[in-house]
Amino acid sequence: MVIGIAETTGTDPAMAATSILSAISYCFTSRYRMQGKADHSEPPMIYSFIVAEPSERKSPVVKFIKKPFVDFELKYNQEHAEEFHKIEAMKKKLLFEADKLEKEGSKDVDQIAKLKTQAEQIGDVGKRRITVEDITPESLIQLMGKNKSLLMISDEAGMLGNFTGRYSNNNIPNMDMILKAWSGESFFCDRATKESIQISNPCLSISLAGQPYLWDSMISNSVFRNSGLLVRFFYCFPKSKVGTRRYDSKSIDPIVVDNYNRLIDILLTRKFNAKPTEEKFLKFDETAQQDFTDYYNNY
Repeated sequence: MVIGIAETTGTDPAMAATSILSAISYCFTSRYRMQGKADHSEPPMIYSFIVAEPSERKSPVVKFIKKPFVDFELKYNQEHAEEFHKIEAMKKKLLFEADKLEKEGSKDVDQIAKLKTQAEQIGDVGKRRITVEDITPESLIQLMGKNKSLLMISDEAGMLGNFTGRYSNNNIPNMDMILKAWSGESFFCDRATKESIQISNPCLSISLAGQPYLWDSMISNSVFRNSGLLVRFFYCFPKSKVGTRRYDSKSIDPIVVDNYNRLIDILLTRKFNAKPTEEKFLKFDETAQQDFTDYYNNY
């Protein structure tokens, strides 16, 4: 798929390869963790940023990679619409019954507590979200609270400026979620005017592409630099093929596209069908463990 995208768009394969690795990493978040040693493990997500000049065809590359994720999201929500409504109705019914008992002055506090607990255990219901693009920190927190994991994929990395306080009233940066989600660190948000949000292991995969001026502004931005956000990304500086492209380039083999789309469909189906407690730990074999340790210690 990487080679096919590169050939049809006339781009460096590194561009598609970087983006597709980040996108596919989403499929494994909330299902697996990589364990380096007994007391250290991390979810397998990847933050990546493709830095390329205008006319480098970032948009067509990202479009090919993003499509099956968007298609799955639409299909999943259509197929489960009735189920969502039933669950929401059940939650409202439980809360209504608990509220009715309280208003009637019932002394059966055990039953009231039981009804409220059952409603809380249902949690947030409704349409599932997979991909996000131009989003504010507040919206990201809300969506992460409902979905636990997300894929931020866009050919316009300028939206990262939203996290530096660009649209907030006081211009105060709000980087907490995007920082914590990189390592799956628990997140708690308590605001006086909003409902508290608690996420035990938020997971965010990021695949962004942007022009060099965005890269320059990130490097010079003290918020990005001092928060540690910059070092969380893999960066790709693809070789330009402007001036050597042909319109009659080789199109992607439909079989390759179909195989890629079906793979994403299978991975996402497994991800969504897994129980929240089914996160599995993966470990290096002995050789890989030593190679990784030597690389870490030396470089």
